[in-house]
Amino acid sequence: MQLQKEKIIIISTVFVDVLGIGIIIPVLPFYLERFESGAMMLTALFSVFSLCSFLSAPVLGALSDRIGRRPVLLLSIFSTAVGWFVFASAGKIWVLFLGRIIDGMAAGNFPIAQSYLSDISKNEKERTANFGVIGAIFGIAFIVGPVFGSLLSS
Repeated sequence: MQLQKEKIIIISTVFVDVLGIGIIIPVLPFYLERFESGAMMLTALFSVFSLCSFLSAPVLGALSDRIGRRPVLLLSIFSTAVGWFVFASAGKIWVLFLGRIIDGMAAGNFPIAQSYLSDISKNEKERTANFGVIGAIFGIAFIVGPVFGSLLSS
């Protein structure tokens, strides 16, 4: 039963992270209209998220090796929520960037989720099945996220 709970935490973390990316895609252009910003700013906001995710992944990985995967995943999901809140309440463009930076730093957790699943898998067959579930969750979140995002933006 404990393993099922751990799998749910891992899968939920991945789902929420990818859902957030999907939600942002249709919403961000409307946010930028409010700040009278164009395509260059849109590119910068996507890029800063990706850069922060790229830079934080090894740091989060090392931290997860030191203190455990679960605490780092929980910290990252909390940080993602903070990033979303900052982004959603932005009144200035720099606050949008701050939200994307916080969310990007937290999004470097995907390799940790994979490692955690690998750690708790009993054998190669289960590991393969678990990775398949993560892939499916990734796809579902990318389908659902833009739908939510477009509903939020209208």
